[in-house]
Amino acid sequence: MSVDREAATAAPKGERKLRSRSSGKAATIALMAGSILVSLLLLELGCRLLLSGPGSLTHWPNLARERMGTGPDVASIRCQYAFDPEIGWTSPPGCVSRTYNADADGFRRTSARSVLAEPPVLVTGSSFAKGDEVNDDETWPAELQALTGRKVVNAGVSGYAFDQTALSTERLVPKVKPLFVVMSFTPGDIRRSELKVAWSREKPYFTETGGKLALHNVPVPGQPNAPVPLPEPARWLGRFALADLIVQRLGLQRGWYFDEVRGAPAGSGEAIVCLLMPRLAALGVPVVVMAQYSREYWTQSAARRDADRRSIDKVMGCASGAGLIPFDLARPMQSVVDAKGVDALYRSDHHSAEGNRIVAGLVLAELERLKLVARTDGR
Repeated sequence: MSVDREAATAAPKGERKLRSRSSGKAATIALMAGSILVSLLLLELGCRLLLSGPGSLTHWPNLARERMGTGPDVASIRCQYAFDPEIGWTSPPGCVSRTYNADADGFRRTSARSVLAEPPVLVTGSSFAKGDEVNDDETWPAELQALTGRKVVNAGVSGYAFDQTALSTERLVPKVKPLFVVMSFTPGDIRRSELKVAWSREKPYFTETGGKLALHNVPVPGQPNAPVPLPEPARWLGRFALADLIVQRLGLQRGWYFDEVRGAPAGSGEAIVCLLMPRLAALGVPVVVMAQYSREYWTQSAARRDADRRSIDKVMGCASGAGLIPFDLARPMQSVVDAKGVDALYRSDHHSAEGNRIVAGLVLAELERLKLVARTDGR
């Protein structure tokens, strides 16, 4: 009987110990979780104060959506993109914002202070032609206009792949009737020519078979003013400045700010771009095919930079073979980067105002060498 009585009293004691240990573990987990949440909140608030000032403590928009130009109030900051069934998207005509303004044709405005010579120079390309991260009069096309006294039409559109720039150039040359074209592109523009969805937006794309191009995805699916979807992670965490900062530092933009969908086989971008060169040569005006480079080009590993160089060299060879005028900014920019440093020439990724002034000077020197245009600013 005594054994049974001890067993009967021992069981509850064991259960109480188990419950006590479980409660202790739960309390520890809760304390750790609370500490992590408080730490993250303090880091978030500190990050906001340092990066954006006190106003950011009460204003929590989705930063990923704003960076992609798809937020509800982003038009007051910079012009949103307009849907285009032939090219995917363009800059909206007549758009006015804090740093970027477009004229009635959707071209980026320049601050012309005098009568300009005509016919104009037409500049096409992606964000490095448009001049992201600087004001209207700080882009290199605006600087080139000031140096030459000749009208420069800045038809650059952020995010364009090389194929979109080529299609845009074909469409604009008959309309603008330029003296010549400067068609800017970056190494990344070649790769994006393989995509049917870039920056979460549908675009046209080409495939190459037997040395011939086939155009796909035209008309481009979509509707004017339709919202551009964000990847799922950014929909949930895009309001947090700390998350946004981590994504930028780790280079995880793809899958956070935007999605991509491949249309052409991986690695076919160079062949597609090369087959577009004869189409550009058939436009009837001189076309300067100019390679530009982001901040990342100068800071990435030597292996990746060599890969970019091989890709650019191949494309430039195709341009020359088609009768176009290749101009690679890498070599003339190298000495400037060595002398001034990357930070003097770039902002987060694109050229600073100083960087664009240098690019405009290098472009002008090449155009003078080619006898396409002359300096008229007296410098």
